[in-house]
Amino acid sequence: MITVTAKNLRSNLSEYLDRLQSGEEVFIIRHSEVIGSLRPVQNSIKVNGATIAAMLNRNKKSFALNRGLTDESKTSKELYKEALEERNS
Repeated sequence: MITVTAKNLRSNLSEYLDRLQSGEEVFIIRHSEVIGSLRPVQNSIKVNGATIAAMLNRNKKSFALNRGLTDESKTSKELYKEALEERNS
């Protein structure tokens, strides 16, 4: 079990995701108060392309902004394809 401030979690998200993946539980502190926790999944969940596309569609605007894209007219399928291509290159 580890504790982290919300600000530190945002700044070092990859590090804490790695720790989660290795089995550690992460407690999140905001304004000196524990507000929640992240726990590793007990059984690995496989997510298919349709589920990812639905998640992207719901969060398309923030996904595009986080990737530095100004053109929000791209479909979630196009955004997903670009993300996969970038990851594989």
